[in-house]
Amino acid sequence: MLLVMGRALYKEWLDKDKLVLLQGWKRAGLTDVQISQNMGVSVFTLDKWKRNYSQIRQALKRGRSEINYIVENALLKKALEGNVTAMIFFLKNNWRDKYNDSQLSKEERELVLANIQKTKAEARIKEAKAIIAERLGDESNAKLEELLNKIVQGDSSGTTRFTDKETN
Repeated sequence: MLLVMGRALYKEWLDKDKLVLLQGWKRAGLTDVQISQNMGVSVFTLDKWKRNYSQIRQALKRGRSEINYIVENALLKKALEGNVTAMIFFLKNNWRDKYNDSQLSKEERELVLANIQKTKAEARIKEAKAIIAERLGDESNAKLEELLNKIVQGDSSGTTRFTDKETN
């Protein structure tokens, strides 16, 4: 009975609309595990269907980067054929220093990116402080500061190594 249900289920996924759905999931960056979950089957079943049914295999074959290249090439072709909108879009995205609409200079954009990186680093430090504080419990802040200084300073090789006693 289960085998018959399984056989009937794969036919549903051979439908044109379902194949387009599979392609969309793959383009969106979903893994085979995630796609199989969306389909309601195990990843092993999906692997079997990819081996046995070329339509399913082909639908999943085109990954995100391949689709990006296809679209990029189509855009380039349109730009080279004189499509002004395609030309503008292509130049703004591929020659940003010259054709960027941003009012920021190159240096200002670099500064903004550096500030973003700094903010992310500060968030990681705060997260590390919270984890360490949780592990230390009600112990003094001195031990917390000591561990954080070790993290920030690192050893001579640029990495910090802790013993289990220090982190627990």
